[in-house]
Amino acid sequence: MRDIHIQAIRVHQYGGPGELKLEEVPPPVAGPGQVLINITATGVNPVDWKMREGMLARPLPFIPGVEASGVVIALGEGVTHLKVGQAVYGSVDGSYTACAAADASRIFPKPAHLSFEQAAAAGGAKIAWSALFEEGRLTKGQRVLIHAGAGGVGHLAVQLAYHAGAYVIATAGEENIDFVASLGADEVIDYKAAPFETQTGQADLILDTVGGDTLERSYQLVKSGGTLVSIAGKPDEAKAAAAGIRAVWSGAKSVRAMQEVARLLDRGLITPAVRKVFAPLSAAAAAQEYSRLGGPGRGKVVLLIE
Repeated sequence: MRDIHIQAIRVHQYGGPGELKLEEVPPPVAGPGQVLINITATGVNPVDWKMREGMLARPLPFIPGVEASGVVIALGEGVTHLKVGQAVYGSVDGSYTACAAADASRIFPKPAHLSFEQAAAAGGAKIAWSALFEEGRLTKGQRVLIHAGAGGVGHLAVQLAYHAGAYVIATAGEENIDFVASLGADEVIDYKAAPFETQTGQADLILDTVGGDTLERSYQLVKSGGTLVSIAGKPDEAKAAAAGIRAVWSGAKSVRAMQEVARLLDRGLITPAVRKVFAPLSAAAAAQEYSRLGGPGRGKVVLLIE
């Protein structure tokens, strides 16, 4: 048993995609409250390459990845809601690997109607849910503007807001207008045709998934007393106060958000979109570069572990 090793991508120093090294590592074990998962697919997120570049500090060396789908192969002490052989998905720290241990409270049974690739792309939903409902306090009938409505988080945020009974406005490129409308958006703004702030009225809540200039131009579109939530940059509290609005950064992925998302996924009310699949694990660098430079697209990039 001591000679058994598994494949994993590891980062030993911060830098470019060349720092993603395919290595043989000892297999993990499931501790108390954990499950051991044979990873089938992992979502590829901006946080992955930001950690690789050192924009987000993390002790070296580390295995990238924050979400995955796969099959349970062992249960840690105290885990009773999952079973060996069960297909699952959820938050998995260090998911660019053939096998990983994860907190069982953040792992959920995979709905049969979702592929492993779709399940691995579901992580954006919990980020969107926290931003819309925990930070944004969105309620039925409110107007919400979601930036990048076809993106990895945005396309799930549109579906969540629609099912909550909000009036949904979303920005997208011309090639994705019909797609975003099909998700439940009442208005889809072609942000390339004209400045988005000239194409719609004010909203009770704006969810910014882009940052930069998009965030800066969003303050003026929030109704007085409304809320601006960003997952892509920290809003300026002074600007928000001057505009008479509330502005917050949301990086939350609470257990409640995960539970709510799991319920909606089980019922088929939201569906993750997969933008592009890379395989096998050795394609991690290509997957991260596509995520970083790929431009407008639909849904999440996924790395298939073969």
